[in-house]
Amino acid sequence: MLSLPLLPPRRPPGRFLRVWGRAVHLVDEGGGPSGGPVALLEAGLGGSWLGWDPVVSELCPGPHGSDDSDGSGESNDSGQSGDGDSNGNGSGLRVLRADRPGLGRSQPAPGVPSLALRAAWTAALLDAVGVREPVVVCGHSLGGLYTEAFARLHPERVAGAVLVEAHAPNVTGEVLGRRDARVRTARTVGDAFRLAGLSQLVAPGVRRLGMRTQSVRRGDQSDVGDAYRSAYGAGHCLTEALVERVLVRDFLAELAELRESAPFPEVPLCVLSAPGADRGVYEAQAKMSPLGRHVEVDGALHLMPVDRPDAIADAVRAVAGGPLSVDPPPRRSRHGVADAVDAFYDAYDACP
Repeated sequence: MLSLPLLPPRRPPGRFLRVWGRAVHLVDEGGGPSGGPVALLEAGLGGSWLGWDPVVSELCPGPHGSDDSDGSGESNDSGQSGDGDSNGNGSGLRVLRADRPGLGRSQPAPGVPSLALRAAWTAALLDAVGVREPVVVCGHSLGGLYTEAFARLHPERVAGAVLVEAHAPNVTGEVLGRRDARVRTARTVGDAFRLAGLSQLVAPGVRRLGMRTQSVRRGDQSDVGDAYRSAYGAGHCLTEALVERVLVRDFLAELAELRESAPFPEVPLCVLSAPGADRGVYEAQAKMSPLGRHVEVDGALHLMPVDRPDAIADAVRAVAGGPLSVDPPPRRSRHGVADAVDAFYDAYDACP
């Protein structure tokens, strides 16, 4: 089958590292020379590092997407970027964004995903980056399910949590059977789109459609130039997004079991939701920790990282022990990022 003559996505910001023998794309920003809190951002269903750009603009004002690389392809010992405070991140907060296997520019992995598997993968990711201290975990939508599972299964590695619209109100009913068969079907469909060259068109298009239906902005400030093609245009992204979609019920059932068997750690917890959206669900989430609180965020729909990145940044700062801003920071549009990747890119090309 012939592929459409589409150009491969350009190199993304950040770098690649190995986790469980697979290439993982990581964007590592902020941080201070004397260390400081670390925040790990977990994207929603089918998401990538790019979806957090507006939030990172609030957390780490200044240039983004350039890990501390001298051009030789080698990062520094700590793996973190730059000199921290010189880029405007006065709190010294270090922000990590990693694409899950098969999403963004990370290499696909075999097997069937589960919350427990993703939690173990996240722990291995932090080990690979050299982060041993507890971190603030922040997850949006499906990423919130991954985040809660990680906190329950690895409480010693969590300093605090922010859950952003971490609910699936449109997914109801019992868990479907034949999980492995459902995953194989999703991968077959996704691979058919990839081999036809259509996944490079469909995946960014689905993201744009979501912006029109789940955001008050009805557009993404990060959708500039070929940014979407870089973030969502690798052929395997649509495949993995389909896999996550067919497993949502399974994830919800797994999380319900974890809530019975693995307590949530007693750490600061901030639950953010759009106004009036399943308030009882989010209030119950906030009660998972005695240090939890629920905040309804005005001017936002489900895609809060796009609509109100300032509110998410404030919540991360508060949970990390940093100052809350008095006024919402000004909204900024991203007009490009630096392209710096390590030598591992030469060993793995995420393009189809």
